[in-house]
Amino acid sequence: ISSHFNPAMTLGFALRGDMGFPMAGCYMVVQFIAAAVGSVTAATLFGTGGNLAATVPQPDMHIQAVIFEAILTFGMVLLILSMTDGPKLLGPSVPLAVGAYVMAMGTMGGPFDGAAFNPARAFGPDFARGDFSTYWIYPCGALIGVLVAVGVARFLRGPAKAQEANAAMGNPLDH
Repeated sequence: ISSHFNPAMTLGFALRGDMGFPMAGCYMVVQFIAAAVGSVTAATLFGTGGNLAATVPQPDMHIQAVIFEAILTFGMVLLILSMTDGPKLLGPSVPLAVGAYVMAMGTMGGPFDGAAFNPARAFGPDFARGDFSTYWIYPCGALIGVLVAVGVARFLRGPAKAQEANAAMGNPLDH
């Protein structure tokens, strides 16, 4: 019923008006903590082979990686905002559509910059490895993508309805 595994998506819901910023902040803190704990657990159990699947851009391609992350995040956020009624998914095919998008864009963008389009997903391995040298790329790209996607979604759909915003805070929608 929720897309709240990704701070970029949570920010998109908050900017659209589906949830308040204090609640969004709480979600984001938990998302980053969970990413760090998961990556530290993986490093403890299995070591840091493969850099814990860290998202790392190609050398000397940092600005291009920010733009690419913005494009990837824009597509995902717009897709999810278009397929949700507040925080509630519209139909059973939404997870399939989002999964297909993530798989396709990850396959395409993975070799170029790691294709995180999720700042927490990029944070976890960097935290466990203790290497934040290129981390800035992922929140910057995500922020740009979210801002543009929310603007486009607002243009296409209009602002969130009060009932949707109330639902995002934990009260179910009455349909």
